[in-house]
Amino acid sequence: MALNTNLLLEQYEQLNYVVEQMLIDTQKEDWESLISWQPKYHQLTENLKLTDGLTFIESIPLQHQDVIKMYFNNIISYHQQLVQLMHARRRELSKLIGEQVDYQTKINSYQKIADLL
Repeated sequence: MALNTNLLLEQYEQLNYVVEQMLIDTQKEDWESLISWQPKYHQLTENLKLTDGLTFIESIPLQHQDVIKMYFNNIISYHQQLVQLMHARRRELSKLIGEQVDYQTKINSYQKIADLL
């Protein structure tokens, strides 16, 4: 039981670290680094899905449950911030693309007028 508890704590700690790093990379707009964390994120989340979940967590000592709850709350908070940042960046990118398309349309129109002259 102690080995499983330690393994579970270690996995939550690692996932907490990975999601925090993903948030930091998003804040810095370091997309390559963000993408590089994806395999580790997926591996850890799959490992946590394979554990006995809440049944197992309820059977471990309270101090360990508290640590897992702290990691879980941190992970959720980081994830929410990450999603908000990604949505904001997507909106900004969509706006920039729209502006570029608008500029290109105007340039094409001016080019047509210039060709007529």
